[in-house]
Amino acid sequence: MSDTYIDESNPPNRPKSGEYGDVLSDVLNDQARRNELRKNAAANPQSRTRLHPAMPPVLALVSIWLWAFPPAVLRPEPPTIPVANQEAGLRMEMYIQFSKIQGYVSEHGRLPRNLEEVGDVSSAVRYEPLTASVFRLSGQTGTVTVDYTSTEPVEVLLADARTIVSGGGLPTPQGGPAI
Repeated sequence: MSDTYIDESNPPNRPKSGEYGDVLSDVLNDQARRNELRKNAAANPQSRTRLHPAMPPVLALVSIWLWAFPPAVLRPEPPTIPVANQEAGLRMEMYIQFSKIQGYVSEHGRLPRNLEEVGDVSSAVRYEPLTASVFRLSGQTGTVTVDYTSTEPVEVLLADARTIVSGGGLPTPQGGPAI
């Protein structure tokens, strides 16, 4: 520790009182200038821009017109889903229903009477039992229709759906490599 003595009885050095007076004077002058500007603005109504009285009704009518009859520029077109993707999605949905039906058969030993017995019902897929062990699934989405009978191999139902849904691209017409 240091033995230096600090005299705490004397107040610290303060700036000269003239600096405080200058700051106070500047604040008061600024207040007076602002008050003067406010008085001049209130006394001179031409300096303020006013909205024409006919503008609010006109703007309201234009808004209602645009709301009721929007131009084509204001109506965005939803993106179209390629037909191959629509078909792939439908085939995957039918495959899911096929799997649920197979699970139901293995659990209960019979085909379900309707899709409600197996769980979730899809509005795009129709189920029709043909015999005690054969059924048909039909699906439609947009312009795409897919029919599948349970006697056909599952690969017929899936076709290229796995590749398309997993992002492998669209198949080429000649059966070459996917894009």
